[in-house]
Amino acid sequence: MSGPAATADVPHQAVVLCAGEGRRLRPFTSRCPKPLLPFLNVPLLEHVLAFLERGGVRRIALNAWHLADQVEDFVAQRASPGLELHVERETALLGTGGGLHNLMPWMEPGPVLVSTADILTDVDLGSVAARHVAAGAEATMVLAPDADVARFGAVEVDDDDMLTDIVGILDRPGRRACVNASVHVFEPEFLQRLPDGPSCLVRQGYLPAMEQGARCAGMIHTGAWAELGTPDALLAAQRDALAGTLPVEAALLARGGRRNGSASLVHPDALVADDALLDGGTVVGAGVEVGAGARVHASLLLPGARVVPGAAIDHAILDAHPTAVGTS
Repeated sequence: MSGPAATADVPHQAVVLCAGEGRRLRPFTSRCPKPLLPFLNVPLLEHVLAFLERGGVRRIALNAWHLADQVEDFVAQRASPGLELHVERETALLGTGGGLHNLMPWMEPGPVLVSTADILTDVDLGSVAARHVAAGAEATMVLAPDADVARFGAVEVDDDDMLTDIVGILDRPGRRACVNASVHVFEPEFLQRLPDGPSCLVRQGYLPAMEQGARCAGMIHTGAWAELGTPDALLAAQRDALAGTLPVEAALLARGGRRNGSASLVHPDALVADDALLDGGTVVGAGVEVGAGARVHASLLLPGARVVPGAAIDHAILDAHPTAVGTS
Protein backbone atom coordinates (compact mmCIF):
# COMPACT_ATOMS: atom_id res chain seq x y z
CA MET A 1 0.00 0.00 0.00
CA SER A 2 2.32 2.74 -1.19
CA GLY A 3 -0.27 5.38 -2.05
CA PRO A 4 -2.29 7.47 0.42
CA ALA A 5 -5.92 6.58 1.04
CA ALA A 6 -7.01 9.86 2.59
CA THR A 7 -6.47 13.56 2.22
CA ALA A 8 -4.79 15.68 4.86
CA ASP A 9 -3.35 19.12 5.32
CA VAL A 10 0.42 19.46 5.32
CA PRO A 11 1.57 20.20 8.89
CA HIS A 12 2.06 23.94 9.23
CA GLN A 13 5.19 23.47 11.35
CA ALA A 14 8.50 21.79 10.61
CA VAL A 15 11.93 21.23 12.10
CA VAL A 16 15.13 21.16 10.04
CA LEU A 17 17.99 19.40 11.81
CA CYS A 18 21.08 21.59 11.41
CA ALA A 19 23.26 20.94 14.44
CA GLY A 20 25.64 18.22 13.24
CA GLU A 21 29.35 18.68 12.55
CA GLY A 22 29.28 17.42 8.95
CA ARG A 23 32.39 15.34 9.56
CA ARG A 24 32.28 13.58 6.18
CA LEU A 25 32.64 16.94 4.45
CA ARG A 26 35.66 18.15 6.38
CA PRO A 27 37.71 20.32 6.07
CA PHE A 28 35.04 22.52 4.47
CA THR A 29 32.59 22.02 7.33
CA SER A 30 35.28 23.04 9.79
CA ARG A 31 34.75 26.57 8.48
CA CYS A 32 31.13 26.50 7.33
CA PRO A 33 28.24 24.46 8.79
CA LYS A 34 27.04 21.82 6.35
CA PRO A 35 23.57 23.39 5.93
CA LEU A 36 25.21 26.58 4.66
CA LEU A 37 27.60 24.99 2.18
CA PRO A 38 26.75 26.31 -1.30
CA PHE A 39 24.74 24.04 -3.54
CA LEU A 40 24.51 25.57 -7.01
CA ASN A 41 25.92 28.71 -5.35
CA VAL A 42 23.00 28.97 -2.94
CA PRO A 43 23.18 27.67 0.66
CA LEU A 44 21.89 24.12 0.85
CA LEU A 45 19.59 25.16 3.66
CA GLU A 46 17.92 27.64 1.31
CA HIS A 47 16.88 24.76 -0.95
CA VAL A 48 15.43 22.84 2.01
CA LEU A 49 13.51 25.86 3.33
CA ALA A 50 12.11 26.57 -0.14
CA PHE A 51 10.97 22.94 -0.41
CA LEU A 52 9.12 23.13 2.91
CA GLU A 53 7.65 26.57 2.26
CA ARG A 54 6.46 25.51 -1.19
CA GLY A 55 4.76 22.52 0.43
CA GLY A 56 2.71 24.74 2.74
CA VAL A 57 4.80 24.91 5.93
CA ARG A 58 4.57 28.28 7.70
CA ARG A 59 6.64 27.77 10.88
CA ILE A 60 10.13 26.28 10.77
CA ALA A 61 12.56 25.72 13.63
CA LEU A 62 16.23 24.91 13.16
CA ASN A 63 18.50 23.49 15.83
CA ALA A 64 22.09 24.71 15.82
CA TRP A 65 25.28 23.71 17.60
CA HIS A 66 28.28 23.42 15.27
CA LEU A 67 29.18 26.95 14.09
CA ALA A 68 25.81 28.05 15.41
CA ASP A 69 26.59 31.76 14.95
CA GLN A 70 26.58 31.28 11.18
CA VAL A 71 23.20 29.53 11.22
CA GLU A 72 21.74 32.29 13.39
CA ASP A 73 23.16 34.98 11.09
CA PHE A 74 21.69 33.24 8.04
CA VAL A 75 18.22 33.16 9.58
CA ALA A 76 18.48 36.76 10.79
CA GLN A 77 19.24 37.93 7.25
CA ARG A 78 16.58 35.81 5.54
CA ALA A 79 13.21 37.52 5.25
CA SER A 80 10.22 35.64 3.86
CA PRO A 81 6.70 37.07 4.28
CA GLY A 82 4.40 34.56 5.89
CA LEU A 83 7.19 32.27 7.12
CA GLU A 84 8.26 32.19 10.77
CA LEU A 85 11.82 31.00 11.37
CA HIS A 86 13.25 30.09 14.76
CA VAL A 87 16.75 28.94 15.74
CA GLU A 88 17.30 26.89 18.89
CA ARG A 89 20.96 26.90 19.89
CA GLU A 90 22.02 23.73 21.71
CA THR A 91 24.57 24.03 24.51
CA ALA A 92 25.72 20.47 23.79
CA LEU A 93 25.15 18.36 20.70
CA LEU A 94 21.85 16.57 21.33
CA GLY A 95 21.60 14.31 18.28
CA THR A 96 18.59 13.87 16.03
CA GLY A 97 16.27 12.74 18.81
CA GLY A 98 17.50 15.11 21.48
CA GLY A 99 17.32 18.06 19.11
CA LEU A 100 13.64 17.36 18.47
CA HIS A 101 12.85 16.82 22.13
CA ASN A 102 14.55 20.12 22.94
CA LEU A 103 12.27 21.91 20.45
CA MET A 104 9.00 20.59 21.87
CA PRO A 105 8.27 23.83 23.81
CA TRP A 106 8.41 25.70 20.48
CA MET A 107 5.95 23.34 18.80
CA GLU A 108 2.26 24.07 18.57
CA PRO A 109 -0.34 21.29 19.03
CA GLY A 110 -0.53 18.85 16.14
CA PRO A 111 1.86 16.98 13.88
CA VAL A 112 5.27 18.28 12.84
CA LEU A 113 7.31 17.69 9.71
CA VAL A 114 11.00 16.93 10.21
CA SER A 115 13.80 17.02 7.65
CA THR A 116 17.54 16.98 7.75
CA ALA A 117 19.40 19.87 6.12
CA ASP A 118 21.41 17.78 3.67
CA ILE A 119 18.79 16.27 1.37
CA LEU A 120 17.07 17.28 -1.84
CA THR A 121 13.85 15.64 -2.93
CA ASP A 122 10.70 16.28 -4.93
CA VAL A 123 8.45 14.28 -2.60
CA ASP A 124 4.96 15.75 -2.35
CA LEU A 125 4.34 16.80 1.24
CA GLY A 126 0.59 16.57 0.76
CA SER A 127 0.97 12.89 -0.11
CA VAL A 128 3.16 12.36 2.93
CA ALA A 129 0.55 13.97 5.18
CA ALA A 130 -2.22 11.92 3.58
CA ARG A 131 -0.27 8.69 4.05
CA HIS A 132 0.33 9.59 7.70
CA VAL A 133 -3.38 10.16 8.35
CA ALA A 134 -4.55 7.13 6.36
CA ALA A 135 -2.18 4.87 8.30
CA GLY A 136 -3.28 6.27 11.64
CA ALA A 137 0.43 6.62 12.38
CA GLU A 138 2.33 8.13 15.27
CA ALA A 139 5.29 8.46 12.93
CA THR A 140 5.69 8.35 9.17
CA MET A 141 9.07 8.01 7.46
CA VAL A 142 9.54 8.83 3.77
CA LEU A 143 11.44 5.98 2.13
CA ALA A 144 13.67 5.88 -0.93
CA PRO A 145 13.18 2.43 -2.49
CA ASP A 146 16.05 2.59 -4.96
CA ALA A 147 18.79 4.08 -2.75
CA ASP A 148 21.83 2.10 -1.65
CA VAL A 149 20.71 0.00 1.31
CA ALA A 150 24.28 -1.15 2.00
CA ARG A 151 25.39 2.47 2.36
CA PHE A 152 22.46 3.98 4.23
CA GLY A 153 21.01 1.01 6.12
CA ALA A 154 17.82 -0.95 5.50
CA VAL A 155 14.39 0.18 6.63
CA GLU A 156 12.02 -2.77 6.14
CA VAL A 157 8.29 -2.58 5.53
CA ASP A 158 5.44 -5.09 5.36
CA ASP A 159 2.77 -5.53 2.69
CA ASP A 160 1.02 -2.38 3.94
CA ASP A 161 4.27 -0.36 3.95
CA MET A 162 4.29 -0.23 7.72
CA LEU A 163 7.76 -0.28 9.25
CA THR A 164 8.85 -3.66 10.63
CA ASP A 165 12.57 -3.16 11.26
CA ILE A 166 15.49 -0.75 10.90
CA VAL A 167 18.98 -2.09 10.13
CA GLY A 168 17.90 -5.52 11.42
CA ILE A 169 17.89 -4.53 15.09
CA LEU A 170 14.42 -5.94 15.82
CA ASP A 171 14.94 -9.09 13.74
CA ARG A 172 11.59 -8.54 12.00
CA PRO A 173 12.21 -8.91 8.26
CA GLY A 174 9.74 -7.14 6.01
CA ARG A 175 8.53 -7.51 2.45
CA ARG A 176 11.08 -5.05 1.07
CA ALA A 177 14.02 -2.95 2.20
CA CYS A 178 14.23 0.79 1.52
CA VAL A 179 16.29 3.71 2.81
CA ASN A 180 15.31 6.41 5.29
CA ALA A 181 14.89 9.51 3.11
CA SER A 182 15.15 11.84 6.16
CA VAL A 183 11.67 13.36 5.86
CA HIS A 184 9.17 12.48 8.60
CA VAL A 185 5.82 13.38 10.12
CA PHE A 186 5.50 12.95 13.88
CA GLU A 187 2.58 13.18 16.24
CA PRO A 188 3.19 14.81 19.64
CA GLU A 189 2.88 11.44 21.42
CA PHE A 190 5.77 10.07 19.36
CA LEU A 191 8.00 13.01 20.28
CA GLN A 192 7.12 12.49 23.93
CA ARG A 193 8.75 9.08 23.71
CA LEU A 194 12.14 10.69 23.12
CA PRO A 195 14.26 10.96 26.27
CA ASP A 196 15.56 14.22 27.63
CA GLY A 197 19.18 14.80 26.63
CA PRO A 198 21.20 13.43 23.70
CA SER A 199 19.48 10.69 21.70
CA CYS A 200 19.06 9.19 18.24
CA LEU A 201 15.74 9.53 16.46
CA VAL A 202 15.97 5.93 15.22
CA ARG A 203 17.47 4.13 18.21
CA GLN A 204 15.60 5.99 20.95
CA GLY A 205 12.54 6.90 18.88
CA TYR A 206 11.44 4.62 16.09
CA LEU A 207 12.79 1.31 17.37
CA PRO A 208 11.31 1.49 20.90
CA ALA A 209 8.02 2.75 19.48
CA MET A 210 7.87 -0.16 17.02
CA GLU A 211 8.69 -2.63 19.80
CA GLN A 212 5.85 -1.22 21.87
CA GLY A 213 3.34 -1.56 19.03
CA ALA A 214 3.08 2.07 17.89
CA ARG A 215 2.02 2.51 14.29
CA CYS A 216 5.03 3.66 12.29
CA ALA A 217 4.29 4.05 8.59
CA GLY A 218 6.48 4.16 5.54
CA MET A 219 5.77 6.45 2.60
CA ILE A 220 7.43 5.05 -0.52
CA HIS A 221 8.78 7.85 -2.71
CA THR A 222 9.84 6.78 -6.18
CA GLY A 223 10.83 10.26 -7.37
CA ALA A 224 14.02 12.22 -6.94
CA TRP A 225 16.03 12.03 -3.74
CA ALA A 226 19.64 12.79 -2.90
CA GLU A 227 21.62 12.96 0.33
CA LEU A 228 24.55 15.40 0.11
CA GLY A 229 26.59 14.39 3.12
CA THR A 230 29.81 13.34 1.36
CA PRO A 231 32.03 14.93 -1.31
CA ASP A 232 31.00 12.27 -3.85
CA ALA A 233 27.32 12.81 -3.14
CA LEU A 234 27.60 16.58 -3.29
CA LEU A 235 29.32 16.54 -6.68
CA ALA A 236 26.89 13.96 -8.06
CA ALA A 237 23.90 16.01 -6.91
CA GLN A 238 25.12 19.23 -8.54
CA ARG A 239 25.80 17.33 -11.78
CA ASP A 240 22.30 15.80 -11.70
CA ALA A 241 20.70 19.14 -10.86
CA LEU A 242 22.37 20.85 -13.81
CA ALA A 243 21.35 17.95 -16.04
CA GLY A 244 17.74 18.29 -14.87
CA THR A 245 17.43 14.85 -13.27
CA LEU A 246 17.43 16.24 -9.72
CA PRO A 247 14.76 18.96 -9.58
CA VAL A 248 15.66 22.28 -7.97
CA GLU A 249 13.61 25.44 -7.75
CA ALA A 250 14.09 27.51 -10.89
CA ALA A 251 14.49 30.76 -8.96
CA LEU A 252 17.28 29.29 -6.83
CA LEU A 253 19.04 27.89 -9.87
CA ALA A 254 18.86 31.31 -11.54
CA ARG A 255 20.36 32.91 -8.43
CA GLY A 256 23.38 30.65 -8.73
CA GLY A 257 24.79 32.33 -11.84
CA ARG A 258 25.12 31.78 -15.56
CA ARG A 259 24.75 28.31 -16.99
CA ASN A 260 26.53 26.54 -19.80
CA GLY A 261 23.85 23.92 -20.33
CA SER A 262 24.57 21.00 -18.03
CA ALA A 263 28.33 21.55 -18.27
CA SER A 264 28.77 24.27 -15.64
CA LEU A 265 27.32 27.00 -13.48
CA VAL A 266 29.38 30.14 -12.85
CA HIS A 267 28.66 32.76 -10.20
CA PRO A 268 28.51 36.32 -11.62
CA ASP A 269 31.32 37.38 -9.27
CA ALA A 270 33.74 34.70 -10.52
CA LEU A 271 36.55 35.39 -12.99
CA VAL A 272 37.02 32.64 -15.56
CA ALA A 273 39.56 32.95 -18.37
CA ASP A 274 38.06 32.83 -21.83
CA ASP A 275 39.99 29.71 -22.79
CA ALA A 276 39.37 27.81 -19.54
CA LEU A 277 37.23 24.67 -19.92
CA LEU A 278 34.52 23.93 -17.37
CA ASP A 279 32.51 20.75 -17.85
CA GLY A 280 31.00 17.70 -16.21
CA GLY A 281 28.60 19.68 -14.04
CA THR A 282 31.21 21.97 -12.51
CA VAL A 283 30.02 24.79 -10.23
CA VAL A 284 32.13 27.93 -9.78
CA GLY A 285 31.42 30.06 -6.72
CA ALA A 286 31.67 33.74 -5.85
CA GLY A 287 35.12 35.28 -5.99
CA VAL A 288 36.68 32.26 -7.70
CA GLU A 289 39.44 32.77 -10.25
CA VAL A 290 40.10 30.21 -12.99
CA GLY A 291 43.26 30.91 -14.94
CA ALA A 292 44.00 30.68 -18.66
CA GLY A 293 44.04 27.20 -20.15
CA ALA A 294 42.76 25.53 -16.98
CA ARG A 295 40.43 22.55 -17.22
CA VAL A 296 37.93 21.91 -14.43
CA HIS A 297 35.84 18.76 -14.71
CA ALA A 298 32.98 17.64 -12.45
CA SER A 299 34.19 19.80 -9.57
CA LEU A 300 33.02 22.37 -7.04
CA LEU A 301 34.98 25.59 -6.63
CA LEU A 302 33.82 27.18 -3.40
CA PRO A 303 34.02 30.94 -2.81
CA GLY A 304 37.55 32.29 -2.95
CA ALA A 305 39.13 29.25 -4.65
CA ARG A 306 41.97 29.82 -7.16
CA VAL A 307 42.78 27.62 -10.14
CA VAL A 308 46.15 28.54 -11.58
CA PRO A 309 46.65 28.82 -15.36
CA GLY A 310 46.98 25.47 -17.06
CA ALA A 311 45.81 23.44 -14.06
CA ALA A 312 43.70 20.29 -14.46
CA ILE A 313 41.08 19.76 -11.73
CA ASP A 314 38.98 16.61 -11.82
CA HIS A 315 36.25 15.50 -9.38
CA ALA A 316 37.47 17.77 -6.60
CA ILE A 317 36.23 20.36 -4.14
CA LEU A 318 38.38 23.45 -3.58
CA ASP A 319 37.94 26.53 -1.43
CA ALA A 320 40.12 29.50 -0.54
CA HIS A 321 42.38 27.30 1.57
CA PRO A 322 45.12 25.18 -0.02
CA THR A 323 43.55 21.78 0.66
CA ALA A 324 41.56 20.17 -2.15
CA VAL A 325 39.38 17.12 -1.63
CA GLY A 326 39.24 14.68 -4.51
CA THR A 327 36.41 12.19 -4.73
CA SER A 328 37.64 9.60 -7.18
